[in-house]
Amino acid sequence: MSDVPPEKRARTEAAVDVTKPVQFNRGFLDEQFISKFRTAFTNEELAQHTNVESNGCRAEIMAQPFHTGRLHSVFSAEFLRALRRELAGLTWHERANDLYAFHQTDDLALNTNTHIRALRTYLAGDEFVAFMEQITGVQLTRGHLDLAAQRYKPTNHLLCHDDDVQRGKLTRKIAYIIYLTEDWAPGDGGALGLFAQDDCGNPTEVVARLVPEFNSLGFFLTGHSSYHTVEEVTSDDRERWSVTGWFYGPADTYDMPSSDLPQSVMLEPMPLLEHTCDPARWINADYLKPQTQAQIQDSFVEQSSTELRDFLRADVFATVQSEVATLWASSTEQGPAHVCKYLKAHATHEAAPVTHELLQFLQSTQFAHVLSSVTSLDLVRASQQVRRFDRGHYTLVHDQALDPAGLDVVLSLSPAEWIDTWGGSTHYVADADELLSVSPQANSLSLVMRDDGTLRFVKYVNHTAQESRQEISMLFIEDCEE
Repeated sequence: MSDVPPEKRARTEAAVDVTKPVQFNRGFLDEQFISKFRTAFTNEELAQHTNVESNGCRAEIMAQPFHTGRLHSVFSAEFLRALRRELAGLTWHERANDLYAFHQTDDLALNTNTHIRALRTYLAGDEFVAFMEQITGVQLTRGHLDLAAQRYKPTNHLLCHDDDVQRGKLTRKIAYIIYLTEDWAPGDGGALGLFAQDDCGNPTEVVARLVPEFNSLGFFLTGHSSYHTVEEVTSDDRERWSVTGWFYGPADTYDMPSSDLPQSVMLEPMPLLEHTCDPARWINADYLKPQTQAQIQDSFVEQSSTELRDFLRADVFATVQSEVATLWASSTEQGPAHVCKYLKAHATHEAAPVTHELLQFLQSTQFAHVLSSVTSLDLVRASQQVRRFDRGHYTLVHDQALDPAGLDVVLSLSPAEWIDTWGGSTHYVADADELLSVSPQANSLSLVMRDDGTLRFVKYVNHTAQESRQEISMLFIEDCEE
């Protein structure tokens, strides 16, 4: 459910002796409740939110965009409070990458604290596994359960993903989450957001939310249709606590259809334009001096990156900023959500004449010559976008949407002061290592040479951001015949 998997899968045993058994609401095990819930949950034609009540037990099923269940008042409240006290005493690790930012415990499979061990034992035991099979109609494998605890602090989040992971002959079948925070309000953020899908199977937007509720158990079936997110915690002083994981079952023997990403996700670098214009019309004169270019090139060859402050002439930059501000009313949001979310603008000569001419210059052989003078690269093709990242915007590393190796060239149109805690920085990573991060700075041109093993993403812009990240983003490709 959504929280990111622990690094190691827990293999738990059902027959562990504990001194404090889990106090599960036995009413949920009543045959009448199980029958009513299963009938609704497994009904593929179910179209409306459905409440299920029986013998004092309450549950709900969100029918759209995919069936998601929640059981209310599942355990003894005192048991969960004691569980949280034990969790508070553990070591918590900050987890952060392109997809998520939150705090997590180690795998709880071997934890010996009384209430943690009791919960793990019960969830992995035959009674509860059989109960989950009965209410969902899904076959599960005993002895296989992921279990970890998460704390989402202010601005923490988990972006769009589908939890579809196969390990050998087993695969995740049911994602679950037990909420441990009391008196949580919708305005605190942290809801489980469920995504609708387009005709190609790609996630579009959140159309339903499960707001955290203390002592409730939420769950859904994992797979290619279960795109979801843990929305950003927007409270200034509260944390969202939960215990999450997955039940496993036999892997499906049939091939699931793959989703086709829209063509707009991958920009095809095009041959450079033969554009006649004096670079001095656009570029700060200092960067056109041979001595300055030689110094920049020495640094770039050594570091594979550089940042050129005050790159455009001041008058040009002021005009471009003013013109670009008028373009966003007709911009388009880029997606799908499991790849990116930001605004893309198109600058016509009529709407933004100076910006239009600048964009042509930046895709020209003349500008490529300037870049070559400071990088020593022979550049022959380029792609280009005018982009804006508002609160809630980001890009993710995705296997089907990887940029080709090349020179990343980003001209920042953002305000003069960008605060790092807002997010919105560009991160370069290889394997598990972060190589470089670049924060937006007004009128700064960042140059980063990225090889096949290096990936990049724009970090999620959180709700504290007071400005938008605006830029002209380009990718230049070298001459492959060299």
